Amino acid sequence: MNPTNPSNTSTRSLYVSNSQNMMAIWQAGKLTQLDPSGDGPRLGELHYLPASLARRGVNQIVDYTGFFRDETNGIKYTSAWGLAAEAWFESGASDAGILTTNYLTYNGAPLQSGVQISRSFAATPNQPFFVVRYTLSNPSSTAVTFNVLDQVHLNNLDTSKNVHAWYDGANNALIADMTASGQLFVFLGALQPVDGYQCGDEHVTSPANSAVAAWYSFDSNGTLPKNGDLTTGNVDLAFNNRVVIAPGDTRTLYYYIGVVESQAAAASAIAAARANSGDQWFSAAASAWNAWLTNGALGRRVHFDDDAINQIYDRALLVIKNVQNPVSGAFCATTNPFAYGYKNWVRDSAVTAMALDAAGHHAEAEAHWRWFAGVQLSDGSWKTTYNMWDSTYVPFVEPEYDSIGAFIYGVYKHHALTGDAQFLTDLWPTVKRAADWIVNNIQANGFGQADFSIWEEESMGLEHNTYTQGWYVAGLYATSALAEALGETALAEWYAGGAASIMTAMQRPSTWNPPGMWNPGAYFNRAVNADNSVQPLVDSSSNMPIALGVIDHESARAASHVNKVVTTLVRQTYGLCRYLGDTFYFTGAFSPGGNEALGPEPSWPQMSIWVAVFEMLTGQRPAALARMQWCASIFGRGYMPPGEAVSNVTLQPLVSSMCEPLTASAFVLAALIYEGQYTLGVIPPVYNAGAWKSVAVSFTTGGDWSQWSNVPYFLGPQTSAGSSPMFQIKRVYLTNDGTNLYLRVDNRAGFFSGFQQQPAFALRVYSQDFNGASASTSIGPTGAPLRRPMSFLLERRSDANSFQHSSVSGGAWNADFEVNWVTNPQWDPATGRIEAIIPISAVSSGTPGLGSSWADVMVSLAAFDTPSGTWVDGDSMLLHYRLSSGDQSWTYGNIEQ
Repeated sequence: MNPTNPSNTSTRSLYVSNSQNMMAIWQAGKLTQLDPSGDGPRLGELHYLPASLARRGVNQIVDYTGFFRDETNGIKYTSAWGLAAEAWFESGASDAGILTTNYLTYNGAPLQSGVQISRSFAATPNQPFFVVRYTLSNPSSTAVTFNVLDQVHLNNLDTSKNVHAWYDGANNALIADMTASGQLFVFLGALQPVDGYQCGDEHVTSPANSAVAAWYSFDSNGTLPKNGDLTTGNVDLAFNNRVVIAPGDTRTLYYYIGVVESQAAAASAIAAARANSGDQWFSAAASAWNAWLTNGALGRRVHFDDDAINQIYDRALLVIKNVQNPVSGAFCATTNPFAYGYKNWVRDSAVTAMALDAAGHHAEAEAHWRWFAGVQLSDGSWKTTYNMWDSTYVPFVEPEYDSIGAFIYGVYKHHALTGDAQFLTDLWPTVKRAADWIVNNIQANGFGQADFSIWEEESMGLEHNTYTQGWYVAGLYATSALAEALGETALAEWYAGGAASIMTAMQRPSTWNPPGMWNPGAYFNRAVNADNSVQPLVDSSSNMPIALGVIDHESARAASHVNKVVTTLVRQTYGLCRYLGDTFYFTGAFSPGGNEALGPEPSWPQMSIWVAVFEMLTGQRPAALARMQWCASIFGRGYMPPGEAVSNVTLQPLVSSMCEPLTASAFVLAALIYEGQYTLGVIPPVYNAGAWKSVAVSFTTGGDWSQWSNVPYFLGPQTSAGSSPMFQIKRVYLTNDGTNLYLRVDNRAGFFSGFQQQPAFALRVYSQDFNGASASTSIGPTGAPLRRPMSFLLERRSDANSFQHSSVSGGAWNADFEVNWVTNPQWDPATGRIEAIIPISAVSSGTPGLGSSWADVMVSLAAFDTPSGTWVDGDSMLLHYRLSSGDQSWTYGNIEQ
């Protein structure tokens, strides 16, 4: 299969990191169409991160730029603003992690000399410098003498304080001491003999002056005057090299640049750089970045027939790694700082850290989760954005609360993947504060607190957005799971109540009072407004609860909702706009790059990716692959991640938010899910439940299943004790009337053994006393621990025609009677479904109050263990159940339709 080709649009900016203490930003001449600057392709920023918080955000350079002269043909490329370039990270065995930039045109026309120019950057992890390579190729039939100026202009914040710059001839390096203005040492070195060097004064423009700024001398005559010592306020450092490029030949030049805190550190870094050749440094960088991608046995790679997806996956991870602050763990929300600056959107960065965890890069993910915890507010919530350099709060649209659930969920997934007990111990207080915030702010309508997430549209007013509400539920499910892991079972059940409230509100019809999310048109509305009015907009972000597993992807509701979103919002066959009438990136007032889309309703690749995840989960793999390939086709040159959106007019990504780690992360997650290497979602250890409905149980279940279509069900498996899918619980339905509980269990296999056939199974229903007075035990009938203390057990075995009741007496289980006044539990071998009538009197020592009596009910599918001759509980499902009255609202998990 030929790989899908990406778009023709290059990213305008990329971060480069040494993974330890230094970051730089490569930038094109113009970051967006609104960019008024006159710069050329360059390193536009260089940051040193162990410095004080105040200095971490300080860019130590104005620019680090290459300028060129074709001396043979008398052609100059010295007006850098006239140069256009493309950029991407490589991911091959010999060049992984190398940032390649190719110069394409000068003043809008192809390079006249014919020499092909590339400038590449190698950031070997943990080395205190970046190595720069110029690759000069001559495809012509005549030799060309080519001249390169490699220059850094320093950013002295206080030009009244001088910078001292000098040339170290012994090491072929230039050093600048900027400490007089409270800054650092910057060094620039060459890894081959040079024709010229210069410590230049940016205010001196005459080539006759030995202190002339390097560019003026090079532009004038192609030389540098070799000024080796300078003290002034505005300094540049530069080298130049002339090379003769034979016909059909390629020449390379290598330089390196770094920033450190002391002169001694500069000397040490220069010595380290000179220890290898440029080729060796590039090889070392590629080796290190390949090792990072592999990460021993932990790194997950993907193996699609369409190699474009494999390359996107690897390169997305490289972009993410390089945009992470290696000291704090924060991320920048986009590699393009023009409109969005250096903001860490905590919503976005949570998903980015999830992708790193999913891909096996747990150290980077942990660094971010710990950073995230460190900026939590005292009430348990977060602000919308923080500065990625120094972690300070940056005001933006508020409130946005989706990050609260996303943080908790991410911590849960990290712990589930790593089993890191210390991590959980350290972050549990932060998780608990966040979960308490969600629960304590549940509104009278059952929803979590309203906010402006995900689209930050203050003009729409505060909304209970489906997107945010889904994250609340996922976060509370995750909190329950973490509490259970810590032995905090009471807390696990407490948080189950909060999740149930929000799920019930989400599943409630929008025509009820108060309204829920479910529209009569068979889709989830965008939101319920804070004033309890309905916001019926079809919004692509509302697919997120399905991707997260909050809304069961197998439910008819999920299918009809996704169909509604896709048929309403589809663009470019596989793209999705946010909602009809969207003018962001077009004529919207807050469009970050002005009218980039050239039309309304641009496509958002992230939204298409969540649909692809739904298609993967529901077995629609060809459709999911086609959607991912569409995404590949609108990624940038070199398969760089796009920004938030894609024009439906040009079919090109919009550069003002490109590259966006969030979109890259969504693609990484989808690729792993497609290959079965990862799953989204969290199954809590306990659900709250309660519904009022009578169900008839027929012999062999004939015609019974339609009765369950509106009964709430709850997803499993909560445990993994089942030896095979037949003993693992997929769903549990539970309801009651004034006399009985009605239970349905679906297993994961989709089939059961027939009556008295092997392997035998048993339905076991454990229950606490709904009247609260009976003895209980935490030990099961065969001596295995139970998840909660239980008082009663009802059991139907597949090899017997009875429904046995047992109760606890003297700390032991005693079989006391058969439940023979209701139909025995019945099952359908062809579907893997079993249903049961459980008399309330069999699970209560007295007459419980309907509507107010609660008890834990645990359902298990047991298997017969032949060696021991005993029945052993398999997977179990725990529900904290309210005996409901006919006038009470039902408590939801999921619903079939």
